[in-house]
Amino acid sequence: MSNHCTVLLTFDFDAELLWAASYPDTPAYRARGHYGARVGVPRALELLAEHEIRATFFVPGINAERYPELVREIRNRGHEIGHHGYLHEHVTKLTPAEERSALEMGADALQKVIGVRPQGYRSPAWDLTDASLQLFREFG
Repeated sequence: MSNHCTVLLTFDFDAELLWAASYPDTPAYRARGHYGARVGVPRALELLAEHEIRATFFVPGINAERYPELVREIRNRGHEIGHHGYLHEHVTKLTPAEERSALEMGADALQKVIGVRPQGYRSPAWDLTDASLQLFREFG
């Protein structure tokens, strides 16, 4: 019997987006998201480095644009950057054309910051549509 265990560790780098969808007019919730980007992610990176653990960070495209240095730091430390929409869209509320646009904009933003198109994808709403699988095939 093996003494090894495989664990998949992932983070969603949503920053302000998670709170903005539910509480768009409340500065306190936006501040929570900004704190996560400013303090939480760097702390997580230090903890992962201390234990020599690699993880996947799912990043909405707009957060790559807002926090490019932090997203590059995540990548430079050996972690995978995954696609997480552009504005943390709920894909079930989008038309197929809007879903395509969110996928394209998110992938383009991430590629501009980290230099490669992301391979992994996590739906911001943990849901897919009838169009999602075909779009994934098209985007590779």
